Amino acid sequence: MTASAVLATTEEQINRRFAVQPGGTLVVEVDFGAIKVSTNATSEVVVDAWRKVKRKSKAAEEAFLKESAVQFSQEGTTVTVRSHRESRSNWSSLWSGGTSTEGRYTITVPAQFNTQLKTGGGGITVTDLTGEVKAHTGGGSLSMARVQGPLTGDTGGGGVEATDCEGTVKLNTGGGGAHVRGGGGSLDLRTGGGGISAKKFDGPVRLQTGGGDLTVEHVPGEINGSTGGGSIQAVLPSEIAADVKLSTAGGGITVSIPTTAAFNLDAKTSGGGVSTDLPVTVVGKMEHGHLEGPVNGGGKPVVLRSGGGSIRLKKL
Repeated sequence: MTASAVLATTEEQINRRFAVQPGGTLVVEVDFGAIKVSTNATSEVVVDAWRKVKRKSKAAEEAFLKESAVQFSQEGTTVTVRSHRESRSNWSSLWSGGTSTEGRYTITVPAQFNTQLKTGGGGITVTDLTGEVKAHTGGGSLSMARVQGPLTGDTGGGGVEATDCEGTVKLNTGGGGAHVRGGGGSLDLRTGGGGISAKKFDGPVRLQTGGGDLTVEHVPGEINGSTGGGSIQAVLPSEIAADVKLSTAGGGITVSIPTTAAFNLDAKTSGGGVSTDLPVTVVGKMEHGHLEGPVNGGGKPVVLRSGGGSIRLKKL
């Protein structure tokens, strides 16, 4: 450990290695710090834990690190890394009054491995892993890439990103952007108030944001998307093989569709008009703000709803 002469700063670096077999589980449960998990070409779990604290004195820093010591354990092929402060009193003061607390857990595991990751206040990154991933952070970002297997993640207020992930993907953030590109399986993506998007995901998607814009592009499966107050931009495939439902409480909807696509349109807005570049065989009486009928002979339903904006269908 080292300390500066003017402002106390104590750093701690811990390295551990554990012999395991593919298919095991990594468990990380820490009060603070970012977690980054990637793969290696060995049959080991390799942990590099780094923490840095600033307090008014070196003694206070060392006392904090001792009270929240990093603990390691192994039972069979399950490796556990934990760090929990014994005393929870004055927890909020740890980041006030010029003090700071930082942490980073950089871990590599065999390519086929499961993870259960939890931190009270840092980002979580997982890449190139085959296995089940569960990730929770109280306030950092989630970044997932090339994960193959069930993926569940949530954060209290950071951004969420997933790239080329395969399997059952469920991601949630309390207030940041949420974006998925590539991959396949099934997708449930939610945010309390940021922008949300799914692009080139092969499978059914459910997208929900409390107040941001929504974008969905080149998703061949079922689409169910809603926003509490943003606009919607969608690009649909030439073959619409599953139901599409998009709704916004207060924004406009623009849907771009190939001219050869066949579907049943049901578009309705309470506060704007409906326009289309594609020929629609109107069913029932023509109404302002409501257009319903088959396109190119009909097919799966495309249902569009806006509480206060216009709806437009554009040729792609």
